[in-house]
Amino acid sequence: MSTEDVAAADGGTGREDDWIHKVFLMWHICYAVLIVATLVSLLGDRTAWPAYALLGVLVAAYAALLVPGLARESARLCVAYLVIALPVTLALGYLDANGLVILYALFPQLFGVLESRRIRMPVIVLLAAGAVAVALRHEDLSTALVQVGIALLVSLLIGVFIQVIMREAERRGKLIAELESARADLDEAQHRAGVLTERQRLAHEIHDTLAQGFTSLVMLIQAADATVDTDPAATRNRLALAERTARENLAETRALVAELAPVELQSAPLDTAVQRIAARLGEELGITTEVRIQGTPRVLPPDVQVVLLRAAQESLSNIRKHAGATAVDVRLSYDSGITLEVQDDGKGFSATTSNSTPRGYGLRGMRARVEQVHGRVDISSAPGEGTRVRVEIP
Repeated sequence: MSTEDVAAADGGTGREDDWIHKVFLMWHICYAVLIVATLVSLLGDRTAWPAYALLGVLVAAYAALLVPGLARESARLCVAYLVIALPVTLALGYLDANGLVILYALFPQLFGVLESRRIRMPVIVLLAAGAVAVALRHEDLSTALVQVGIALLVSLLIGVFIQVIMREAERRGKLIAELESARADLDEAQHRAGVLTERQRLAHEIHDTLAQGFTSLVMLIQAADATVDTDPAATRNRLALAERTARENLAETRALVAELAPVELQSAPLDTAVQRIAARLGEELGITTEVRIQGTPRVLPPDVQVVLLRAAQESLSNIRKHAGATAVDVRLSYDSGITLEVQDDGKGFSATTSNSTPRGYGLRGMRARVEQVHGRVDISSAPGEGTRVRVEIP
């Protein structure tokens, strides 16, 4: 596993981790210490110039082949280094017993460079056997075995340690990659959910403002057309009311585009805005509308005000389109929570209980809005007995 692979898996950044740098730095320092120690042991021996030359070859091969080989994980460079280092180290040990100190670096290098066990183990056995044979030139068999055995044992410990680190790095890299993938999937899901929620919100806004306003305009224009010849004064009043409704609809459109609060709430508190839209319904239909404010009006969170206003608009719009009512009663009650109730004496409808919502986009949207502020909607109606819409927000 190359350092680039580990770094790429660990967060996908393509940068080597700090600990990777520290491992290789420690590797280089240990090698340099062993070279210096061997060099110091040779000082003063004027006949040791071949050993100096072999030591120089080792250092040159290490710097030219193994260091860049580790950085790029180049198998050819690493193998080329071993082809040079193994015979040179044995030759150095043959000339001077202290040269076998290099085995403490060479054995771990075999573990780090040769990934295949089928190749690594025969090479290690071959090097150990050669080291014992070389050591016999300077020591007896038992001492030679001990020296090489200690070097081999240390290398085994170092090799196992390095392999554990690399496996942990690989495991951590895979885990981080999975976490990054899961996070990306979660971000995408949240984005899609946000887009869907925003689309639903805009759909509700358009239905509660523009669609209702255009419905009012159509009804006023139809009514004006019916009286244009017989009652000019009533026609003019209806056209004036249609003009005012169109202007308010235009203002609502601009507010919707600018993501502002409803126009009614920009210039008046909630209770005044509810009174205005109820009075406008009375003017349009020529029916009695009454608004009762119970309790002391107070400042409400903007989202709660918008929800209550839209609920009132939707309820009054349904009365305009479907109820055929002659009187409408609106009650806005301020207590521990806030309650909006819209009651009409129209024709009503069936198949609706206090805990269910009849089919219709507007009422479904009303319920969705109210639930967003942790409120509830109760709708009760029966044929010939009118309809009551009650919105409670804690």
